[in-house]
Amino acid sequence: MNLSELKKGEKACILGISKGCTSEVHQRFLDLGFVKGVEIEIQNISPLRDPIAYNIHNTLISLRLEDAKMISIEKLEHRPS
Repeated sequence: MNLSELKKGEKACILGISKGCTSEVHQRFLDLGFVKGVEIEIQNISPLRDPIAYNIHNTLISLRLEDAKMISIEKLEHRPS
């Protein structure tokens, strides 16, 4: 699944970046910390649902949906406290 499909309250692990994105966008994602194995979750959703703020490395990063579609993720199971 891709990052744009993640729902608020869910956590995910990044699997990779789409091969279809340009090298500049790919490098930008890497520079922002979107690397394999990193945990990510939605922090805030704008009123029109685009962009969405994600919490990654304890930093908020806002992405447009078209960019979030390029990030492959795997949802993490919710563990009750």
